[in-house]
Amino acid sequence: MSTIAAIITAPVQAAVSIIKISGDDAFAIAEKLSGKKLKHKEIEISWLKDEEDRIDQVVILPFKRPQSYTGEDVVEIHSHGGIWVTEKILSLILEAGASMAKPGEFTERAVVNGKVDLSQAEAIMDIVEARTKLAGKNAIKLYQGFLGNEIKEVRNLLLELMGAITASIDFPDEVGDYPKEDFQDKVSSTIERINSLLKSEEDGHILREGYKIALLGNPNAGKSTLLNKLLKKERAIVTDIPGTTRDLIEESYSIKGLPIVLLDTAGIRESEDLVEKIGIQKSKDAIQEADLVLILNDLTNDDEVLNDETLSLIKTKTYLRIGTKLDLISSCDEDLDLLVSASTGENIAELEQMIYSQVTKNSSKFDTVKINHRQADLLRKALESLEHSLSSSHLAEDFWTIDLRNAIQALGEITGESLTEELLDNIFSRFCIGK
Repeated sequence: MSTIAAIITAPVQAAVSIIKISGDDAFAIAEKLSGKKLKHKEIEISWLKDEEDRIDQVVILPFKRPQSYTGEDVVEIHSHGGIWVTEKILSLILEAGASMAKPGEFTERAVVNGKVDLSQAEAIMDIVEARTKLAGKNAIKLYQGFLGNEIKEVRNLLLELMGAITASIDFPDEVGDYPKEDFQDKVSSTIERINSLLKSEEDGHILREGYKIALLGNPNAGKSTLLNKLLKKERAIVTDIPGTTRDLIEESYSIKGLPIVLLDTAGIRESEDLVEKIGIQKSKDAIQEADLVLILNDLTNDDEVLNDETLSLIKTKTYLRIGTKLDLISSCDEDLDLLVSASTGENIAELEQMIYSQVTKNSSKFDTVKINHRQADLLRKALESLEHSLSSSHLAEDFWTIDLRNAIQALGEITGESLTEELLDNIFSRFCIGK
């Protein structure tokens, strides 16, 4: 494969920048620029030169194949973190014969060269994007191969079953018919294992994307004040003027390690103000996307929140009715789920516990590995094939193998045993350059 290179640190002024080179000519290019003879895992400190001009004194880390991230010859050049000097070093490397790496190409080569499987490669991006402790722990488990090993084990069992059935088809006199009951037992057991993995899809979505909570209420109901209290920072502007929030505000934080996305919506009301009308429409869209809606009732105001329009917005949503401004009243007769004061912090901890209970009520334990949507779709594809194979078990053995083969193919796409150019492009296109 061609030799590629890229800056693998953020393109900002920093203490150190790192440029990675991978491929057959990695060592030759680095040796040309540094004047040093490089050996595997032996660190070199050298000046890099552009003809006679010194560019920077760098640290060079060489790795011979296959003991490298990509499984190819790899050289990392650690330079000072100036933007100009980093880009200058990269330009010299490209002039010396390397090509600019595509997004995710280093990790793609690691998959192709068998250094990691495809589920581990996806976990690398999960590690980069993890916003909370639980999301990070899940990503690390995936990178360690917890999912990949399970998928490979299931796939290998199906391959063994496929081989045994094929032998009975090809050599009926020597092998005999494969026992239908044994086939049914093994396929049923595999279906159970796949169903168990599929249960974690929604949890995986929460860990990666966050549990979305929309704050819904009349103008000046205390939505922005509550948002700021939960975030523990002044994110939204708070005034006594109704309609201060004119655009959707989206912020992330965590409750007990679970990523939460708060959506502070504009108060839904009739308005002739064009900007406010746009904000109100965004609020309606956000409510439709939310996993939970907090309907905020201003305890100091008798205005009805659940009018016909808001009822139509939340009729299919999970919601909690929260009374706000508890510190400004002496008693409350309304039937609400909780009363809070964002100003004093009263019952805010109880509100977070209610939210946490909503997130986890249908969840499996968050300490088990959580799959992503791509993996879940492929598991469902394998599941459909296996269930079809069971329904065909009364037919000749040749029909069993058709569905088994499809299931094996789908499972292979999760870990990378079944690789296509299109599959690689779809996955690694969302990676950043340098990863």
